[in-house]
Amino acid sequence: MSVLNFLASHPTDSFTLSDLAERLDINLASMHSLLNVLAESGYVIRHSRLRTYTLGPSVVALGTAALEGHPAIDTARDSARDLAERTGLETAVTAVAGDQIIHLARSGEPTPHGASALVGQRIPLVPPLGTVFLAWGDARSWLGQARQRRNLERVLHDVRQKGYAVALDGPDRRGLEAALHDMADHPADPSRCESVTALLSSLATSAYHPLTIAPRTRYDVSMISAPVFGEDAAVVMALTLVGFAAGLRGHEVTAYGEMLRDAALVVTKRTRGRVPAAG
Repeated sequence: MSVLNFLASHPTDSFTLSDLAERLDINLASMHSLLNVLAESGYVIRHSRLRTYTLGPSVVALGTAALEGHPAIDTARDSARDLAERTGLETAVTAVAGDQIIHLARSGEPTPHGASALVGQRIPLVPPLGTVFLAWGDARSWLGQARQRRNLERVLHDVRQKGYAVALDGPDRRGLEAALHDMADHPADPSRCESVTALLSSLATSAYHPLTIAPRTRYDVSMISAPVFGEDAAVVMALTLVGFAAGLRGHEVTAYGEMLRDAALVVTKRTRGRVPAAG
């Protein structure tokens, strides 16, 4: 799974046997055996001249089968493409997989103000990340990892009231984005994980989403996310906008948030999801 997840987060790159063994901290003999089995089954392809490995066609078959069982993903991707065209921003579709947030799709061109996440990239679901997934569910375990629990409880309440989450930009968040990309390149390196953990701890201490966005006040926005609900009224995915110019007026932030919230609600309705009752 580590091999497939790593290759999925680097879909346009190819890696040698030694590259994969080093980055995933798996000994050469074991990695050689793993890659042979994956290649025989078509889950990876070995380039005969370069001796490098990439994802194979069997992964496509799995993905196609998964989409049949999760039609909301295709609908969300269509919505993400439409949002990217309308706003000129980059749009992502994300979901929770265990204790991680995984990027399922992205649309739009990267902007100088945004941090692009590759499809397949995973980030830890720990405070303050993931408010849009926790606001309508059981957040006790997530909140238990927070240093400023009361502050984040207010944030979750704010997200439920608005129907979307706003993340403000700052040095710690920009550093986190770089550290997450570095960790994706070396997922088994403890020092990379420690760097991400330290930055998350700093963010969790200082994170604050204003309960009332003043229309004329300027904000540096990192991202805005809105939930897509499933048939059981649980959050199954999120649509996210990134790449905002610095110094957005409050009324612009609100307009983007409401546009994204409405788009996510359309995806919910088209896929027979159910919006949870207010309260």
